[in-house]
Amino acid sequence: MPTIELIVALVLAAATLAGLARLVNLHYAILLVLGGLVLGFVPGVKAPAIRPDIILFVFLPPLIYAAAYRSSTRDLRANAGPVARLAIGLVLFTMGAVAVVAHAVAPIGWGPAVVLGAILGPTDPVAATALLRRVGAPDRIATILEGESLVNDGTGLTVYKLAVAAVVSGAFSIASGFVGLLVALCGIGIGLLAGVVSAEVRRRIDEPPIEVSISLLTAYLAYIPADRIGSSGILAAVAAGLYTGRRSATILTAQSRLQMLAFWNVMTFLLESVLFLLVGLQLRTIVDGLHGGIIVPLLESAAVVLTVIVARLGWMFVVPVVLRLIRVNVRRPAASRRRPEHADARSGELLVLGWSGMRGAVSLAAALAIPLTADGHPFPGRDVIIFITYMTIVGTLVIGGLTLPILVSALGVAEGEELARAEAKARMQLAYAALQRIDEAAERGELPDAALDQLRSVYESRLHRLAPRVDGAREIGGESEVAWQVRELQRELVSTERARLREIRREGQITLHAARRIQRDLDLEESRIAA
Repeated sequence: MPTIELIVALVLAAATLAGLARLVNLHYAILLVLGGLVLGFVPGVKAPAIRPDIILFVFLPPLIYAAAYRSSTRDLRANAGPVARLAIGLVLFTMGAVAVVAHAVAPIGWGPAVVLGAILGPTDPVAATALLRRVGAPDRIATILEGESLVNDGTGLTVYKLAVAAVVSGAFSIASGFVGLLVALCGIGIGLLAGVVSAEVRRRIDEPPIEVSISLLTAYLAYIPADRIGSSGILAAVAAGLYTGRRSATILTAQSRLQMLAFWNVMTFLLESVLFLLVGLQLRTIVDGLHGGIIVPLLESAAVVLTVIVARLGWMFVVPVVLRLIRVNVRRPAASRRRPEHADARSGELLVLGWSGMRGAVSLAAALAIPLTADGHPFPGRDVIIFITYMTIVGTLVIGGLTLPILVSALGVAEGEELARAEAKARMQLAYAALQRIDEAAERGELPDAALDQLRSVYESRLHRLAPRVDGAREIGGESEVAWQVRELQRELVSTERARLREIRREGQITLHAARRIQRDLDLEESRIAA
């Protein structure tokens, strides 16, 4: 199939599967990975030839940059301990466990086994965090998962590069590995430099399309130079994304932020969707290249999936106990007789975190990016590694995605009402701040009283709508009944305006450009109501 037709077909398949996922209330990644699996075995569909380096240089930079851009540096600092233990300690532990099991059950040597462990060490929180936020799980869990994924990509893929280089060259030393690790950490500095330059350029520009374009370029300007000098492009993209994301409130206009959010949502969806579907197309070729049929590789994959799940769950419960014992016995011996408060709730959160270790696009890209050859010969076990990686992604996404909402509900760790109440309180504080500024304007005589009264009524009305959410009034689907009725009427009013706009346009009273400007204002108003 020609390239253009293939791209159109992939995007069409992605949109169709994502729409179906919404109908059945699943995250789109789950159906995409299953759809890719089916698509790979459709008669007449030929797997496209993909250069491995294309996967790393085209897909990874924007995916990782976007994840970092949306993250909160403040929340990451507040949860630095858990994030570091998961992103470094757990990744290395999982890598070792997977390497041992893969070497024992699959026909691959220690080098390729370590490569597989490095591929499956990092998690992908996209599906997990979306599901957790949808069912009202504690925000701290989603924050830890997102922070873990940012750093563990750097941990896993740094070891991945070292392991692949060792297999390709046929030699490895601890000294060279240590030097490689130090060089990889230089990527943080390169990423920060790219982020600073990007922020300063965008500060001086007030053109949303140009700013969005610079945002996309920043991901590559951080990743590619770091990778070219042998450093970690992953850490560079993370550093650039965190820096520019933190500065977005001051360097971007409101219009630019709105367009940036929409652009990165679409970009992330397309890149992840195409990745999952591409590997589905590759899977048939990989299966055909496996020796001895598919049953044995499936059993090998099952062993690795079980290892990934058990290793994460074990780490979640064993490490906190060890740390608690150290704190009790070393720092506070007298505290050993006290039972930790909220132990049950804490155990529930740990179980949810342990069950959220889904693998996704980053692992997929790393597996597909394995060189085709090593020292002039086929890379040992490449097809086996890609097959096991894909099956692990399928297993963790499907099993976790289908059971995670049930687990959150059964454990009773959801706190959707508390989160909604906290958000309402924050919105009320903003309204009070605005009213205070209006009072100051009245004292200084900045505007006529009639104009100030009109502004004041807007914020007082907002406070009136928010108060029932904070006070716990009778609710409909998490919203007070009065507020819900007001919101429904607002939607009807916007629909009425939109219908009248169509009539005015058909009658030729305004130009197409004027109609589109009005339509945009109505769209923004409807989006504000929905939010």
